[in-house]
Amino acid sequence: MRRHSPPPAAGRPVRVRLAAILLLADTCACTRVAHANDLEDLYHLARSRDPELTIATYQRDAAKEARPQAIAQLLPHISAGGSAERERQGYSDAKLGPGAVPNCALDVTASGERCYATTRGLSVTLSQTLWSTEAYNLAREASSQVNAAEATWRGAEQNLLLRLAQAYFAILAASDQLDTNRRERDAFNTLLAQAKGRMQTGVGPRSDVEQAQAFFDATEQSVIDAQDLLDDAHLALTRIVGPHRSALAPLREDLPLALPEPALVEDWVAAARSSNYDVRAAAFKVEAASHDIRVQRGKALPTLALTGSSSHVWQDDLLGGNQRLDTIGINLSWPLFQGGAVASAVRQSRALYREAESQLDAIQRDTERQTRAAFRGVVSGVARIAAAHRAVESGRNAVEAMRRNVEFGTGTEFDLLNAQNNYYAAQRAYAQVRYDYLTSLLTLKQQAGRLTEPDLMQVDALLVAPDE
Repeated sequence: MRRHSPPPAAGRPVRVRLAAILLLADTCACTRVAHANDLEDLYHLARSRDPELTIATYQRDAAKEARPQAIAQLLPHISAGGSAERERQGYSDAKLGPGAVPNCALDVTASGERCYATTRGLSVTLSQTLWSTEAYNLAREASSQVNAAEATWRGAEQNLLLRLAQAYFAILAASDQLDTNRRERDAFNTLLAQAKGRMQTGVGPRSDVEQAQAFFDATEQSVIDAQDLLDDAHLALTRIVGPHRSALAPLREDLPLALPEPALVEDWVAAARSSNYDVRAAAFKVEAASHDIRVQRGKALPTLALTGSSSHVWQDDLLGGNQRLDTIGINLSWPLFQGGAVASAVRQSRALYREAESQLDAIQRDTERQTRAAFRGVVSGVARIAAAHRAVESGRNAVEAMRRNVEFGTGTEFDLLNAQNNYYAAQRAYAQVRYDYLTSLLTLKQQAGRLTEPDLMQVDALLVAPDE
């Protein structure tokens, strides 16, 4: 059995700073191999394998192209064209006689002539928008969309850090539960064998055997459930990082505890409102929606453009010979009526803007709720870990006391079974509350937009088991 630190003295306030108090864990008695940098290695795999981050990356890359596409409408447009035509013209009067008109042939059925001519042309046109309300606001809308996509991607990065840690902790928690349930089953099996031995010698009643059998049978199902839970936890991690080894390093026995800094929840809520990437992305989407209203209105407003063109035509003398035409000017285009399409688009854009505002409000409220919950989880986690540790120590002492009572005949077998059951339940609760504390700590930073890779590496450092 591993060593355990004494619980805090009664009445002592549980206020600690980072690495100020080391609380030794009551983990399983079996030895597990600790591998350094497990969480760091998994994070490097997840950076390239996690499907959610990959999707967010491609979404960001695609959204970035909206900006150059929108700006392109405000930049010069150059186009070139070419043509080649064959024309036929007919003359009903051939007073000039056959061949008087070049490239003409005498019609054998009448006195008229049919004349053929070839025309070839090349043209180059340049257009520069001088003013377009639609194009100008479309560029502003695109910038907001790009900012929203970038914030969404940053949020996905932080979410990956949190999801990876949660998946890792889920495996450790399931493994701890499986180990505890197996030891609990072995303990009840021992008590069952002892009860059978006492019954066979006539010292103990049959009811003790039946009670011990009932507790033992219940542990069989708990072991099966714990194994299924562990398998599911491994599959959840595989979804993030792909195939990985099944043996993961456990938490150190000495887990440093810390209250949030700053110590006021309102400071964390304020940081979440301004720095949370989900909130920032939603705010940029509201901004983009407001620009889109102006874009739709601009479709009914005048557009001013500077245009210039140069064309060269090569043709037969019959059509006037070769020509060249160079033009430059200002064009004004004003769509006065488009069947009500613009008015409808404006109404639609306004509705989408109100939708974006509502989504922002919902995300802000949800972010505040999660921030406060995570803050409470960190603050209460320190006290819960200390209380759970005391419960484990008390449960162990209760088991020893009940075992002595049974040996001396002052206690019943049922009391010992209950004490044993309570002891292992306290061990499971203690193991889980440690993971809950670390999850709350990472969640609090993620909600405030402060979760970074070094934060995950600090947790990774806790996975290296100390030398014993």
